Amino acid sequence: MKIAIIGGGLAGLTAAAYLSDSPDTEGIVFERSPQLGGRAFTYEKSGFTLNYGAHAVYGIDRHTLQFMEQELGLKFQSKQVDKRKVMYAKHGSLTPAPLDFVNIMKTDVLTAMEKVRFVAEIAAVIANIHQLKHYPTLGDYLNRSHASSDVKELWEHLVSSNFFITPEDARKVTGEAIAEYYHNLFLSQKPVNYILGSWATITNQLVEKIDCNEHWNIAVKEPVESITKVNGKFILNTKTREALEFDEVIFAMPVQQVAKLLESTPWSSNMEPYKNNTSTEVLVYDIGFSKVVARPFHYISDMDNKLFISDVSATDHTVVPEGGQLLQGIAYLNDDFADEELRKQYLDNKTQQMEVLFDTYYPDWREHTAVKRVSKKAMVSSVKNIHSNKLLPNRVQDVPFLFCGDGCTGKGELAERAFSSGRAVAQMLLKEKARTKALIH
Repeated sequence: MKIAIIGGGLAGLTAAAYLSDSPDTEGIVFERSPQLGGRAFTYEKSGFTLNYGAHAVYGIDRHTLQFMEQELGLKFQSKQVDKRKVMYAKHGSLTPAPLDFVNIMKTDVLTAMEKVRFVAEIAAVIANIHQLKHYPTLGDYLNRSHASSDVKELWEHLVSSNFFITPEDARKVTGEAIAEYYHNLFLSQKPVNYILGSWATITNQLVEKIDCNEHWNIAVKEPVESITKVNGKFILNTKTREALEFDEVIFAMPVQQVAKLLESTPWSSNMEPYKNNTSTEVLVYDIGFSKVVARPFHYISDMDNKLFISDVSATDHTVVPEGGQLLQGIAYLNDDFADEELRKQYLDNKTQQMEVLFDTYYPDWREHTAVKRVSKKAMVSSVKNIHSNKLLPNRVQDVPFLFCGDGCTGKGELAERAFSSGRAVAQMLLKEKARTKALIH
């Protein structure tokens, strides 16, 4: 069975690693960029390791990565974020983030009665009996809730932080998606962990796994430009090669790009429900210091301006040179603007708000900045997980391909869906192959 995987991000590499582990398969991973990893791309500058987006993993003890560690022989280390050093900033004051029962009791975000109510809500989510899962969206649930405005704001802020979207968009996330996500997260003994060494630790091992099978290749800087089906075979044309023949094709790229590639094919109409999906975009502000400027806490979430700053090096010491410090600021972005000028003003304002937050908690940071990178429109997920968007199934009726990636159905949120969907499509193909082989014999 010869397989084409279009996309060399986390999902494509995961699928290829599983498939290449089977001796009866051969294939090619096509990646249009010069590097692998997609939006999990990592690079080094002046001794600092910079990620396009965080390399934080939520609920790692219940994560797909744990299966991959066992099944693919991956080896990596992770370190848990210190919950006692995660703070919320509201109206100019700091308070412990209500991430567990202890911190809920300590936080000033809620009153005493609100804390009791919120603890009860968390217990209901853990028990999988919370009513939220029956509501179309978080907004619908909050509109019918008798909770105080502070409790409602906390729900919005939590969903914003974990789904990387604005509070307005948080209200558009389905109740089912939120309930499932937090059911898993609250049951975790390791809610937020960093992969030591960044995403490259995972992607490099996946590439090594694929390279172990001489019948598998990875082609970078080779985008697929067209695809047809002739006599039961898929014929692919790329930027550098023509008429490549495959038995199966897996798309592992943003759903908007899939829809565009299939535009002039017989399967174009089947992609119609997914082609206008909006992506999750954030402003990312990375700064590396030549020395530790300040470390009053490891994570601060500004509830007033919807920004947060992670002291990445406090959890992952491998991303900085000796004695250095790396901060990553994230701002949730709106995407509804009348024109490009308004968008530019909005992004400039967010950048200024981020620098004010640095000024407040990391004094003299400008004097010690060794590395700075500001990405004003970084895509962290190809599909914003709100009710008006549709996650692409791993299989679509009457379409002969498989689909994986962060815009597809799968476990978790953001990068976890890439891993889980990549693993799922590979297992589907291997099971189908085994069934076909059994019928022949």
